[in-house]
Amino acid sequence: MWKYIVKRLLLMIPILLGVTFIVFFIMNLTPGDPAAIILGDQASAEALAAKRIELGLDKPLIVRYFTYIWDMLHGDLGLSYKNQLSVWDQVIDKFPNTAILAIAGILVALVIGIPVGIISAKKQYTVLDNTSMILSLVGVSMPNFWLGLLLSLLFALKLGWLPSQGMGTGFVALLRSLILPALTLGTGSAATVVRMTRSSMLEVIRQDYISTARAKGISEKQVTKRHMLKNAMIPIVTAVGLQFGQLLGGAMLTETVFSWPGLGRLMVDSINSKDIPMVMGATIFLAIMFSLVNLIVDLVYSFIDPRIRSQYSKAGFKSRRIKV
Repeated sequence: MWKYIVKRLLLMIPILLGVTFIVFFIMNLTPGDPAAIILGDQASAEALAAKRIELGLDKPLIVRYFTYIWDMLHGDLGLSYKNQLSVWDQVIDKFPNTAILAIAGILVALVIGIPVGIISAKKQYTVLDNTSMILSLVGVSMPNFWLGLLLSLLFALKLGWLPSQGMGTGFVALLRSLILPALTLGTGSAATVVRMTRSSMLEVIRQDYISTARAKGISEKQVTKRHMLKNAMIPIVTAVGLQFGQLLGGAMLTETVFSWPGLGRLMVDSINSKDIPMVMGATIFLAIMFSLVNLIVDLVYSFIDPRIRSQYSKAGFKSRRIKV
C-alpha cells in the first residue's frame, strides 16, 4: 500500500512545479506594480524603488522564480504583499471554510445526481429520462455566478428566507448561510453526476447477470442496489472525485457572490491587488489538495473492485492489507 502511495505522491512533484511555473510567470507578466499597489498612487519614485528592492522585484524574473521555489521547498511561502502576514497562516485559516462549502456542494450533487441518474437509466427514453437529461444539460451549462445571483434574488431579497452574504456563526446560522452557496455549487456537479450515473447504469443493466438475478426472484430494489449500482460505481466515483476536487479549487466565483470567507474569495482579492505570494501559496495548496483527492479516489477503487486491487498488488500495492 505504502509503495503505491509514495509513487503517486512523487508524481505530484512535476505537476506542482508546472503549476508554480505557469502561475508565477502569468502573475508577474500581468500589468500592475505590486510596489505601487502597496504604497498607493501618492508614493514617491524613491519610495517605490525602495519597495521594489525590498520585495525583490529588481531581480530578473527567472531568478525570482527559482528563489521562490527554493524558499517553498524549505516550507516558506513568503509574506503577503497586501498585509505582510504569513501566506501559509492565511491559507490554513481560510481553507476550512472552503472545505465546508465544497463538502456541502458535493453532498447536494450526490443527493440529487445518483437517484435521478438511476431512475433515468431504468426509465430510459421515457418523458422522465428526457426531462432529466435536458435539466442536466442546463445544469452543466449554467454559470455558477448567474445561478447564485438568481437564488439570492429569490430566497434572500424577495422571500427573505435565507441570508445572501457571509458565513454565519453557530450551527443554525452556519447551516442557513450555507444553503444558497451549496446549492449554487452543487447544481453543476449534480448534472455531471446524473449523466455519469445514467451512462454507467445503462451499461450494467444490459448485462446477463442482471437478468439472472431477476430470474432468481431477487427483488428489484436489491437488484438495483447490490448488482447494478455496485458494478457501476467506478465511473461514478471517478466523476464525484473530480467534481469534489474542482469544487475545492473552483469555488472562487461562488464565494465572491455570497461573500463567503474562503480560500477562493481570498484568491480573487489577491489577484485584484496583484498579491503574488498569496496567489502562489493558495494555488499550490489547492493543487496539492486536488492531487490528494485523486489519490483517495484511486484507493477507493480497490475497495469497490477486487480486480483493481489485484492490479495494485502487481504494482507494489499490498492488497492483503486492505480488508473489504
